[in-house]
Amino acid sequence: MTIKSSASPNPPLSFSEIATEFGTPPNKNLGAYRVSQDIGSLLSLPLDDEIPQSGQIKFSDFYGKRLNNVVDCHSSGGSIINAKSRYNNDDVTVVGGFRSKKDSNSKIIINVNATFTSSKDSANKCALRTGTYGSNVILRVDVGSSGKIFGAGGDGGDGSNGPGSGNSGKTGTSGLGIEQESEGEANVVVNNNGLISAGFGGGGGGGGAYDYDKSSSRRASGGGGGGGAGNPAGKGGNGGEEGSDGSNGGAGGSDSAGAGGGGGNNAGEAVGGKGGGGGKDGEGADSGESGSGGEESGGSGGGAGGNGAAIRRSSGVSISVVNNGTIRGSTSASGVS
Repeated sequence: MTIKSSASPNPPLSFSEIATEFGTPPNKNLGAYRVSQDIGSLLSLPLDDEIPQSGQIKFSDFYGKRLNNVVDCHSSGGSIINAKSRYNNDDVTVVGGFRSKKDSNSKIIINVNATFTSSKDSANKCALRTGTYGSNVILRVDVGSSGKIFGAGGDGGDGSNGPGSGNSGKTGTSGLGIEQESEGEANVVVNNNGLISAGFGGGGGGGGAYDYDKSSSRRASGGGGGGGAGNPAGKGGNGGEEGSDGSNGGAGGSDSAGAGGGGGNNAGEAVGGKGGGGGKDGEGADSGESGSGGEESGGSGGGAGGNGAAIRRSSGVSISVVNNGTIRGSTSASGVS
C-alpha cells in the first residue's frame, strides 16, 4: 500500500509507515529523506513530489506519497524494447536508494534518453513499449533531450512487370506503446529536443501497359514506390522489368520520404505509371500512377501505405501528453504489439 492520505480518521503517521514505503535511512533520520537525485536526464528528483529537499521536513509531508522507481531507458536504446523487461532485469533506480524496487502502489518513471527504433510489421508494432506493472501504479514516460523513439517507414510497392497493376506500399509502424493502466492518466512528457515519431507509409508502385498493332508489340513496366520516413526507413520499391523497365523508387530517411520511380516508356505507345512518393510528417504517401497504352491496357497503380502512430495505447488506457519537444503522428491510436 501507499502511505495513507491523511491522519483523519486514522492515527497520525508513524516513522515505521514511512520506512515501509521508502526504506529506512541511516540512523532512522527523517532528514535523510531530503533527497535531490539525478537519474538519467531527470535532475534533482525529490523522494516524491512535494517532499522537501531542504529545510524543515515533517511527518505530514509524507501523507499520500509513494516510492518512485526510474526505469533505465536512458543508458542505451534498442529496437522493439519492452521497458518492463529492463525493470525485471534490475535496470531501475529507486529514488533515495533506501530500499528495493516495487511495482505495485508505486510510481514508475520510464526515462528515455537514447534512440529506440521499430521494425517493419503492422502499425501496432512499437519501438518502445512500457510493459505492464502491478496494481495502483502511477506511470510516467519522460523523454529527455537525447531521447528519440521512431516507428519504421513502410517500404514502397513494386511496379508492375509489364502490363498489370502496381503493388501497394507497406504500412509504417509506431513509436511509443502505453500498456499500463495508470492510477489517473499515464503521463507522457517530451522535453526540449526529444522526439516521438510515427513511421510513415510507402508509396504505391506504378501500373504497366501494352500496345499491340499490326506492326509492333510494345510493353512497359511501372515504377517502384518511394519508401516512407522512419527508423529504419522504408526501402524504395523495385521498378518492373518487362518491356521498357520502370525505375526503382527512392529510399526514405529518418525524416524524409523517398521519391517514386519513373515508369517505363516504350516509344510513347506503352507507358508505365510512376511510383508514388513515400510519406513523411505532414504528407501522406501517394498511390502509384496508372499505366497508359493501346486497347485501354493501362494497369492501375498500387495503393499508398498507411502511417503508424507516434503514441499508441492498449484498450482502456488513457494518457495525458505534455509536448515540449517534437511529436510526429497520431497520439490517440489504440492497439500495441
